[in-house]
Amino acid sequence: MKAEHVSSPDSRSRPALWAFAWWAVVGALLGLGFASILTIGPVLLFLSGVLAVAGILLRALRNQSAAAVPGGLSVAAFYLAWLNRGGPGRVCETTDTDTSCIEAWSPWPFLVVASLLIAATVFLVRLAKR
Repeated sequence: MKAEHVSSPDSRSRPALWAFAWWAVVGALLGLGFASILTIGPVLLFLSGVLAVAGILLRALRNQSAAAVPGGLSVAAFYLAWLNRGGPGRVCETTDTDTSCIEAWSPWPFLVVASLLIAATVFLVRLAKR
């Protein structure tokens, strides 16, 4: 008599870490592509699209690991917060020979958006585990 395999919640296969990383890279390219739409953005958006299509076509990536996309999007928001870390207002940088000034935005809205995207990723991953 053969022993029957009983499936328990712990025995279900979980997506590999690289699958989450794949979808996080898709999200990061997407976010950075929109943030830099007037320069290198179209190239980043194209790469994001290629990786997303590949992720949809590959069976190993068609699972709850796609919940990492919002986490990838947070990369762009964190980067924009970093670029505006001296703001809001005029931020000047002085070297031995030159002074340059820029208008910076407040970094706080970018940090809030990035934090919400990370929280959304955690929520989606936990929801997918149920």
